[in-house]
Amino acid sequence: MKTKITQAIRNFHKDEAGIEAIQVVMILAIAAVALIVVRTQWNSIKLWFNREVGDSVRDW
Repeated sequence: MKTKITQAIRNFHKDEAGIEAIQVVMILAIAAVALIVVRTQWNSIKLWFNREVGDSVRDW
């Protein structure tokens, strides 16, 4: 059983055609995590952004 799994992993690793699909899935996963962080922390992000932008604009 273990040798079948190991062989399947080796064959999958050697197959470069599937790498594009894996990259797409990884990019979507990273984007989903970023979206979750923004949605859950939006109020603090907005306050920080307004404070920083306000400080920068005030100096003009």
